[in-house]
Amino acid sequence: MEYKYLEILPRSILRFIEVVLRSLLIFCIYAACQNEARVVAADQVITSKETLFGKIESVSTEAIRLLPRGSTNAVREIGVTDVVMIQFSDEPKNLIEAKKRLIKNDFDGALEALEQVNEGEIQSASVAVRGEYAYVRAVAVGHVAMDTTKELPSALSSIEEVLDQFTRSIHYYDLLETAGDLERALRRYDKATAIYKKISRGPPPMVVRAGRLQGNILAAEGRHAEAIAEYEKVQSTNLDGSFIEQEKIMACLGQAESLISLSRFDEAVSLISSMLAETYPEGEPVIATNILLGKAYSLLGQSFLELKQDQDALIAYLTVDLVYGDVPDTHAEALFRLFHLWNKGGYPRRSAEVRQRLIEAYPQSTWAAELNPSAK
Repeated sequence: MEYKYLEILPRSILRFIEVVLRSLLIFCIYAACQNEARVVAADQVITSKETLFGKIESVSTEAIRLLPRGSTNAVREIGVTDVVMIQFSDEPKNLIEAKKRLIKNDFDGALEALEQVNEGEIQSASVAVRGEYAYVRAVAVGHVAMDTTKELPSALSSIEEVLDQFTRSIHYYDLLETAGDLERALRRYDKATAIYKKISRGPPPMVVRAGRLQGNILAAEGRHAEAIAEYEKVQSTNLDGSFIEQEKIMACLGQAESLISLSRFDEAVSLISSMLAETYPEGEPVIATNILLGKAYSLLGQSFLELKQDQDALIAYLTVDLVYGDVPDTHAEALFRLFHLWNKGGYPRRSAEVRQRLIEAYPQSTWAAELNPSAK
């Protein structure tokens, strides 16, 4: 008979075997849970190429030192220009969500996520987590202020407070950039220049960024020929890497905006078209690439509108809507332009549809306010 040998075993032995097997099962379950907890609890450093898990040993304005999971002494250093996002093991999930939205330039969404964070949890958190929270809030508020042109001085004060309080933040250069942008929005160009010069004291890639930002100041002052020269310097740099490639693309877009301001629309179309025909940085996150490409097609559409080439403008803005619709500010403008283009082309139903989408998706945007009398 199958399994007949069990019949001759004493019951005490059977009970002992049963206890041992249950103990082993419990131990395995416990070990699995512990392993899962360690995975969840690990700090994370997200770069342009990979996500690293482990323990963040130290943070400075220049780099993060991470002890990779499973290693005992092989500390890895990740430079500031390679860091896309960091995440500490004890961060509230809504703070993590806010940072993800910040990366997408969804500044209103980032603030909405922060509203779900328990203030008491932040106050009792580590200095590192408090620094992350302060950074996200200050930068998001700063960009919303620039988008709406409201409460700019207050937003600038918030940035300055974070810079003073968290002097070793890996976000130091991002905070400086936002502070300089706010000064530029306030038309205090000398102060903006002084802030951007602080960025130029960083690693070589930051020097390139500072050059692009100086081009933005020249453009804001209406000195577009000088701005174009500055943007061309950035694009001709011999440094490489995904950070530099991103800076080159942004400089190209800045140059296109200056060309448009000088009514050199054909040149803007040629410049943007050449950029779009090139290969995009492999290491660059999809989100960052989409932000830049969405902006490129938006400027392309603007140039075509100025050239009275409505069909080409329609295609450009439809590309923003259908392909790069995850970038709020660019998408809102595209919907606004499509409203007028569909109307002008004799498609009132499509025009009404995009108007409704704009008002529902971006009710606080200036573009929606233009088409929604009740919001004014």
